[in-house]
Amino acid sequence: MSDQQTYFASGNVPLRESNVEVVVLDNGLRGRGEHSYQLLLEACKGLSRRNVGYRIYGWRRMDRAVMAELGAIPHFRACLYEGKFALPREFAANVRARWRDFLAGRPIFSEERTCRLHNDSYRRDLGRLPAEIWTPEALVLVPAISQNQILGLVEHLLSLPQQSLPKVVCHLMFTPSWTPWGLNGRLGASYYREAFRLAGGLIDRSLFFTTENEALAEVYRREFKIGTKILPIPLAKFEPVQARSERVRLGFFGYSKTEKGFHLLPEAIEICRAKGLPVEFIVQIQHSSWEAETIAAERRLRRMPNVTLIDGTMSNSDYAATTNAVDATLLPYDPERFGPRGSGLFTEAVVAGRPIIAAEGTYAATSVKRGEAEGETFSPYSSSALAQAIERLLPRLPECRTRAAQHAEKFASRHTGDTYAEVLLSFVKG
Repeated sequence: MSDQQTYFASGNVPLRESNVEVVVLDNGLRGRGEHSYQLLLEACKGLSRRNVGYRIYGWRRMDRAVMAELGAIPHFRACLYEGKFALPREFAANVRARWRDFLAGRPIFSEERTCRLHNDSYRRDLGRLPAEIWTPEALVLVPAISQNQILGLVEHLLSLPQQSLPKVVCHLMFTPSWTPWGLNGRLGASYYREAFRLAGGLIDRSLFFTTENEALAEVYRREFKIGTKILPIPLAKFEPVQARSERVRLGFFGYSKTEKGFHLLPEAIEICRAKGLPVEFIVQIQHSSWEAETIAAERRLRRMPNVTLIDGTMSNSDYAATTNAVDATLLPYDPERFGPRGSGLFTEAVVAGRPIIAAEGTYAATSVKRGEAEGETFSPYSSSALAQAIERLLPRLPECRTRAAQHAEKFASRHTGDTYAEVLLSFVKG
């Protein structure tokens, strides 16, 4: 076992010096490519430095490497990122319609059935956890939750003795309309509203909510009258690699899906090439082959020059080396579907002093306009507008990099494992 594996595996033993144990319930923890994997790497270091014990429960089919590195325990039957089809007889009766929906990029999963089955499964899985988790000696953290788990969580808490509940910190990572299949749902707001109504007396007594940024916090204040505390993404800081190419390197990393603008890349790259712009692209290919536009975009990218493709997930060291070797990060996230949500890639870029290119209407673009990040924004949401933003950035890149480096240290100080641990433990102190 490596030093890192030993470090994290030891965290699952509650430390005697601490009066509380942090219990992480993360059914989105699957593999190294997940948002929560990188988050927990740093968060657990911050907790360990404070002699706070922790244990982590993830998806029951998570990668063995993640189990070893984080000491995570496989537990949850349903994954945060899974959708459910309609009942077999209903699905079979509409196969042609489902196929047309798939080709048109429309949802082929059932929002109602996904919500019902996942909440039921989540509630049962919470009931299968060790009894000592649901006592005042534990601080329970749910790093990400959606319409498909929040009702199950509330119903489980209401089934327990109310006088001896733990503090439960629930991170609202998504907008209420988020679905696992990358398209906005119709019913999410109503599902959240019902869960908050049932939670009633638990909120701010046993159940607390956090968001990553103020923009998302405002959504929950405005829509549901729910107050949240800001819990920023913790990241390791890596020094950016100095440019060694005459061409500007632009990177697209993370999941390859239309919600994150992957489908805009081929045409934008072709426009840049036609204009003779001195750029090259590094693109990570990571998807499950269920979006027609994503599949088509990948095929086009594989035939293009000046495009380096990285297939699948990367190790921590490879990921850091690759992302920090680009001159700017592409964040062409769909403003309608992604909106004010935070982004680990955005945070990593700002911490590294790297400019970004983002679609107007997203949190990343708003940060550029406020001077909190450096780079370019684009609108309308199209490949040609993305290419124009790339062209605008090129002559400004040296000054953007200088200003980005000035922002980096202050921004990084707010996004460490120690900061994350302090905010989390403040719920115990309060």
